[in-house]
Amino acid sequence: MDIKFGLLLFVVAGLLMLSSCKEDPELPDNLVEFESATLGFGEDESELTITIKLTREASAATQLTVQVVPSGVTYGVDFTTEPAATAGSFIIPVAEGLTSVSFTLIKEPGVLFDGDEQIVFTVAPTDASLVVGSKAQLTVTFAELIALSGEMEINGGGVLYPNKVFIDLSANRQTAVQRTAWDFGFSSDSEFRVILNSSNGMMVRRLDKTDLNTVTAADSVGFGAQLSLAAVFAAINTTPVPGWVAEAITWIDDPAGDLTKTAIAAVSATLTENNVYIVNRGTGPGSPAPQLGWKKIRVIRNGNGYTLQHAEINATSFSEIHVTKNPAYAFQYVSLNTGLVSVEPVVGRWDIAWTGFTNSTNFGSGPVPYYFQDVILQNMTGVAAVQVLTSTKSYESFAESDLAGLDFTNQHQLKIGTNWRTGGGPSGPPSIRNDRFYVIRDASSNYYKLRFTSLTTGGERGKPRFEFALLKKGD
Repeated sequence: MDIKFGLLLFVVAGLLMLSSCKEDPELPDNLVEFESATLGFGEDESELTITIKLTREASAATQLTVQVVPSGVTYGVDFTTEPAATAGSFIIPVAEGLTSVSFTLIKEPGVLFDGDEQIVFTVAPTDASLVVGSKAQLTVTFAELIALSGEMEINGGGVLYPNKVFIDLSANRQTAVQRTAWDFGFSSDSEFRVILNSSNGMMVRRLDKTDLNTVTAADSVGFGAQLSLAAVFAAINTTPVPGWVAEAITWIDDPAGDLTKTAIAAVSATLTENNVYIVNRGTGPGSPAPQLGWKKIRVIRNGNGYTLQHAEINATSFSEIHVTKNPAYAFQYVSLNTGLVSVEPVVGRWDIAWTGFTNSTNFGSGPVPYYFQDVILQNMTGVAAVQVLTSTKSYESFAESDLAGLDFTNQHQLKIGTNWRTGGGPSGPPSIRNDRFYVIRDASSNYYKLRFTSLTTGGERGKPRFEFALLKKGD
């Protein structure tokens, strides 16, 4: 062997050994902080869930200490917390892998507040694995607050988008709910309509039977190759496209939110008109995404409410869940695993929601179901939105005087939808559109301007950011 070549190999090998022994680059600090610096606790609320977030998953099990400093109220007399506080503080455990934890602020029954009472919460980690962020202190006021402006990182849970997040601009508040926590929503209005959990890609097909116990696997032969988003996508990429694909759009709810176009027909007062449906519950967060399973269901009326009958497809008996309408909420929610569950806030306490969503698209053979990430839905009970292009008016200069030129008619839940971001593809990865922003009128006639500032946080999708500012306060 050539001596010089041998020496070169020795040097290279040494460098490789040094490189392999070198420690991995240090990660940035894992910051812990509240989602916002101020919150209002309305007089019609009895409990308030407060979230503390981490910038990434906890590397090991740890704890947080939360200090409680009340002003004008007394712990144990006017309010309590869960976990309970001792000597002015309480501990919250943080399990390995978590990116957020929460605690509950609870009003004592029968206590009246003037509106100027406050509690200051301060969070601190108990070891060096976490570092205090910029919003380590939260002030809760026992009154309704109208936020003048704010910035928010949506707690979508990361790239697997495990959460659906409801956002209330005037309260500067977000409520994250696991998207697998529910299957069906039952309308509380005068109509009897049932919606699917579009965040999981649910789909249903109607059978020509009305007795759940007579339905067997024979009634759903071939459904496995058709009744899923993956099956539809595979079919539209075949030549020729199978004829059943044109029907697939009827297996999901109308993406625009028209309740007269739900996949499950209106629940009739006539029992024999309420058919059985085969349900694919879709998929949950994961890589690969776990299948949530198949069921057979039937919905009938129960006075001014509903009864959901459900079972495994081959079962010869079924279970029932009774649902009572509650006009304080647009929908009452049900999980086939756990029964009645709490999902969205009361009607007037959310404006928009961020989620993964079963939308429709057209690949050339007509509309088909297609799943989109980073979709913004709007509350269809009193909320309206308008898109404004910066070529017309900049976000910074848009003011109350410009509201008169906006058209708030023709609203639907996809008014913002995916228009705020690009879809990615050959031109590059998805990103926000900087040429537009939105004006949102909430249910209390507060007008806000809102623009998205990032599709990701720290490069991680599922944590978009936006900023907003009050244009006009409601009456």
